[in-house]
Amino acid sequence: MEKKRAELVRTLTNLIREPGRFPEGRLPPERELAESLGVSRNLLREAIVTLEALGFLEIRERQGAFITPPGTEDFAASLKFLSIWPEDLLSYLMEMRLVIEVPAAGLAAERRTDAELARMRDCVAHLEAEQDNPDGGLSSGAVWDTLLHTLVLDAAHNPVLSRMYEGLSSTMEKYIVLSRSKLLALGGWSGKILDEHRRLVEAIAARDPAAAQDALRRHLDGALRKLNELNR
Repeated sequence: MEKKRAELVRTLTNLIREPGRFPEGRLPPERELAESLGVSRNLLREAIVTLEALGFLEIRERQGAFITPPGTEDFAASLKFLSIWPEDLLSYLMEMRLVIEVPAAGLAAERRTDAELARMRDCVAHLEAEQDNPDGGLSSGAVWDTLLHTLVLDAAHNPVLSRMYEGLSSTMEKYIVLSRSKLLALGGWSGKILDEHRRLVEAIAARDPAAAQDALRRHLDGALRKLNELNR
């Protein structure tokens, strides 16, 4: 099923990219599109949900699925032109985060304000509370997870880094949801991720750049290794 869904997502992505393929930017009704592609409606629905998560489509209630036009300043939009399956893109994003966020964590430990530290600790408190939810904080926890990492980067007080990361925020949250859905399903990973966030914030609180970088590197690298393992 996963292979069929991946193939269908690629097919739909190519169709969406064809100029004038879908008049007014709207996909045909589900039944009609499924028949034309020779797939089941359930499989088509899964592919459409995936494309919505990636930002290719916008689902409007009672109206259907509409193609999302790319914006020239939107990082998420630029990703639409990469022929990469979501799980592969997740790994590439994690590698990019290792390059950007680890050094930024060291700067944050040196430059953070007390107010910024308080907001980071507030995020950790929310992540702790989210663990009691039925889904372990899968979706709502991703919001606080994303915010925490954004706060750490902003605490580096480098306006160029912060501006660049703004373009990643919407995409990052989608993929943090995806990564959390995979990792939280594994035994012990919910507590592991929370502990890693705690260690990161406490290293920043102690103004220890080396410890902050080490904490974030271990957090991201461990997740990347596990995700690559699950995708084999």
